[in-house]
Amino acid sequence: MGSKQLVSATFKKKLHSLEGLRDQINKGHFILAAAYIEFAEQFISLYVEAKAQDKANGTKTHVESVLELGTLDGSQLTTQTISKWRKIAEEARELKKNQKYLPSSRDALYFIAKGVEKGVKIRSLANRGELSAESTLTDIKRLIPTGKRKAKKGQRGPSGGATINIGAEVNAFSAVPLGLDADQLPSAVQKLLHKGTVLLQVKIEIDPDTNRPSLMAVGYGV
Repeated sequence: MGSKQLVSATFKKKLHSLEGLRDQINKGHFILAAAYIEFAEQFISLYVEAKAQDKANGTKTHVESVLELGTLDGSQLTTQTISKWRKIAEEARELKKNQKYLPSSRDALYFIAKGVEKGVKIRSLANRGELSAESTLTDIKRLIPTGKRKAKKGQRGPSGGATINIGAEVNAFSAVPLGLDADQLPSAVQKLLHKGTVLLQVKIEIDPDTNRPSLMAVGYGV
């Protein structure tokens, strides 16, 4: 009996220790995610101020001193990195509101910020279990293309019919929701789609932020 109590007490002590470490990781994670967002805001704000200072004084030193802090590992800063910080800063308000659902990674925050810009609702994704602090960059890249984009209803195309253009990045050969309910389409188009007609344009576009090519599907989505 004493032996069981000893094992139980020892095991509970180990559990308590593990729980404490987990809490430290969680706390550190949330602090880091918040720091990334705050850094993005301050970096872009100071970068803009530095450009103004250099322009007024005919120097480059202000911008150079800010850019030296633009990478966390001291590596060469690129325009892509600046673009990532800028996008995070632009969507900082929404990111902060949903901070507990966000991974603590600059690139992850960047792609989530791009999704927010497209109309993706962070909390909705989190409530559906699709986004959490443990989501990987690959998970997030799969999520963001499915974000809804606002369509121009009743826009006239070359054929004179009502068309709605929706853009959705395709990262693999799989179905990609275009964020549009079928009942929002003109009745004539709905009939065509129910007959199996494919109304879709696919083209390659270069992402200005990542410089990576991706397929863009433009057309009607069901």
